[in-house]
Parts: sequence; C-alpha cells; structure tokens
Amino acid sequence: MRFKKLTLIATSLSIAGLGSLNLAQAATEIRVAYGNQPGEPVDVAVKEWAKDVAKASDGELTLKAFPASQLGGETEVMEQARFGSPLITITAYSNFVSSVPDLAVLDAPYLADDFDSKLKVFDSDWFAEQEKKVEEAGYHIVIPNTVYGVRHLLSREAVSTPADLSGVKVRVQNSPMYVAAIRAMGAVPTPMSLGDVYPALAQGLVDGVENPLPVLYGGKFYEVVKHLNLTAHMHTVAPFITGEAFWQQLSPEEQQILTETGQEMADNLRTLVENETEKSLQQLKDAGVQVHEVDTAPFRERAQEEIPAAFPQWSDGLYQRVSKIING
Repeated sequence: MRFKKLTLIATSLSIAGLGSLNLAQAATEIRVAYGNQPGEPVDVAVKEWAKDVAKASDGELTLKAFPASQLGGETEVMEQARFGSPLITITAYSNFVSSVPDLAVLDAPYLADDFDSKLKVFDSDWFAEQEKKVEEAGYHIVIPNTVYGVRHLLSREAVSTPADLSGVKVRVQNSPMYVAAIRAMGAVPTPMSLGDVYPALAQGLVDGVENPLPVLYGGKFYEVVKHLNLTAHMHTVAPFITGEAFWQQLSPEEQQILTETGQEMADNLRTLVENETEKSLQQLKDAGVQVHEVDTAPFRERAQEEIPAAFPQWSDGLYQRVSKIING
C-alpha cells in the first residue's frame, strides 16, 4: 500500500513537472541577426523592439539580438532562415537577385531623391507581387521599409563628375548591385569586407569607400582620405526577413505582434539614422574632412542607362516602372 502511494505521488510530481516544462517551452525565442556593431542605430532599434515584443506578448514571444555578424554573414543567415531556423535578419533587397531578381532594383542607384518618395513603393501593387514571389522562394518579409541611410563617397581626391572617378578604385560590398552601381558612377568597383577597408586605403589598394555617414565616421576612414563627396547615390531601405516555414509556425496573434511592433521599430530606426547622420557629418567636418556638394544629374543619367543593362534577368522596363512609382 505504501509503495502504491509513493508511486502515485511520484507520478503526480512527474506530470506536474511536465506541465512546468511545457509552460517553459511555450515562450518562443527568435534570434535577430545583423552585421551592425553594438550601439549603432540598427542595434539600438532592435533592442527596443525586443522590449516591445516581450511586453505585447506578455513574455510569450522574445527577441534576442545578435549584432556584429555573430550568427554568420548575410547569405549564411538568410539560408538559416529559409530552412526554418527561428530567426529574423536584416538584409539588402539586392540579396534576392538570384531568387526574386526584380526586387534587387530597390537597391539601384539614383532611384529616389529622398526616403519619403522611396517608401511609396512598399504600398504598390508591384511590391505586393514581389512579396508573393519572396514567399514562394521560402522567405517572409516581416518589415519591408526600414530606413538604413543615404550612401555617399569618401575618397582620396574630390569628385564632382563621373570623369573624376575614371580609374578610381572604390571599395564595395561583394554584391552584383553594388558592383554595378559604382561602375555606373564611373569608378572601378573593388569588393572587400568592411573590416579590410582601413588598411586598404592606407596602403593605396583602394582610393575610396562608400557608405552612410555614420559608417564612414565609425570606420575612421577619414584618417586616411579627406574628401567627402555628397553623391547620395543610394537611399537604402532594407527589409527584416524570416523564413516562410517558421513564419507559418507562429500564431496569427504572434505574427501581428511582430508586424505591428516591427513597424514601430522601423519608425524609431529612421529617427535614429537621421540623427546619427547629422551628427556624423559634423564629426567628419571636425576631423578635417572637406565636404563637397555634387551635381548628381550626370551620375543619375549614367545609372539609368547602365544599371538595367547590367541585369538582363530583370523584367522589361523594370527600372523605369519602379522609378515612376517612387517619383510619380
């Protein structure tokens, strides 16, 4: 009798323990991966997003930030997401060039003069069509419209026309769109990781680097090259994505929480980027960098001609169609 009673108590404790375990497992943790360093606008915005998600879901849904490419490079992390890993990552639209080619146009140079114009594209029927293709390719766009920054050129010599860039080696990320963009501007694109740029500039292996101002200042490239050319060649808007398989595992309520708090995060990130950009411009000036206003019209004309030719896989008239949505 005593044995039976002890067995019953043990069984009850085991069931209670399993109940606790199931409650503990009920909370879903999503890793958020990005290459930006701690303290940069993306990092600050993501960590605020995590607080909002935890609050909105009563702790049932949590985001854990992984800055500085801790989970791997963009392509590697995108593959992890596509295969169902519980993660969200910020990427570039041009990284879809092999799976959803037309989306890469959103990273094309001189497509928009300002962010308000560029953001109009995300409300278009064209973008809705692209989102469906993204899902068919195994991804889901959680937040389509995060403002990343305006890209300018920091170089050894002043630049005012495409001719000034003849023979000038400019570092770019290893992406077909960025290579094509810098070539269209008249320079020689030189792909390399951002971490290799400072010594490459110091050794004369490259003559310039393009990026948003906070990145140009944060990398201390101004110690080597002293001319900032306000080419504004890209108004970069980036998506936060996850895998479609993982997205479908979430409840409609969880999806709504991520989407709504994510949009608030995007608004916050834009404010952070704009404030940091203004601050970085002054810091570059204070560091002795000469700032040059640039007539972008000649660069724009070259881009409109050369970029569509560089991507024969695009739909006919794509650059013009998207440009009309943005600037119309």
